[in-house]
Amino acid sequence: MVSIGTHRLFISVSGVHATPGDPMVIFLAGSGDVASSYRAVERLVSAFARVLLYDRSGLGRSEDGPHRPTPITAATELHQLLERARIVPPLLLVGHSYGGIIAREYLHLYPDEVAGMVLSEASTERQSDYFKIPDVNINAVLGNLNFAQVTGLREDAKLSRGEWRVRAADIARGRATWEAEAAAYVEICKALGEKEQYQKRAMGEKPLSVIRCNSARDYQRIYEKGVEARNGTEEQREAFRQLLNRWDEVDREMKEEQLQLSSRSRLIHVPECGHHVHVVRPDVVAEEIRWVRDRTVERRDSESMEKL
Repeated sequence: MVSIGTHRLFISVSGVHATPGDPMVIFLAGSGDVASSYRAVERLVSAFARVLLYDRSGLGRSEDGPHRPTPITAATELHQLLERARIVPPLLLVGHSYGGIIAREYLHLYPDEVAGMVLSEASTERQSDYFKIPDVNINAVLGNLNFAQVTGLREDAKLSRGEWRVRAADIARGRATWEAEAAAYVEICKALGEKEQYQKRAMGEKPLSVIRCNSARDYQRIYEKGVEARNGTEEQREAFRQLLNRWDEVDREMKEEQLQLSSRSRLIHVPECGHHVHVVRPDVVAEEIRWVRDRTVERRDSESMEKL
């Protein structure tokens, strides 16, 4: 636990000894998600890089903070955490879902500290144009069904039984923070969009990997099991069906738009995997981190040679 002045945040650092200038890999979890979700991918990445896992304020093992939970708050507090823990840039930010917005807010506030990014199933500024969070129709059709069981997440997860239990307990502790993050989603998306990061190519030539999976598959399974259980009204099921009809096309557009952040970017599509790729396919996330890391090292070495 590391104090940032107002409260304490949980932090865990692992991995190989880094040479000066090698980027620190930092995982930024999705809304309500926690550091313990990343144990499988941490095992892979720590073999070739330094890795930092942490829980932001009000989630997992971290204490509640005095400020309203927003991506800007999270980015500012992460910066304070790194300073207190004496972790110096460069940084390789890995943002999943809502964590992708935090990564981009961090880039806006501290652009010189970010050497590269992996945006893994990341939310964007257009998320609120198409999706409601929370969505009352989806929740009605899901009913009392267990998300992890219905979608296959529990069965496919590359976490041990003990790791899954720890993850579940950590997530349960942060429900109030998750609800607060979800309630501000429209405002959050608007704030990010106003920065015009696509138009400005905010990352320049810094390497960026965008991972797109198949979140529509998760919700198709929820819909089918929910209908089977007779959850929700017919109107709610119809609204859910209409959303599913356009889900994949909208998701593809939003993921591809993120490539505009950098002139050195690539898109990886993993259609057989649902939204929680770091839990189910940690190998994919690790490989994209390696790709970005290798590009950052090449860029650093090239700049050093030019100075000589």
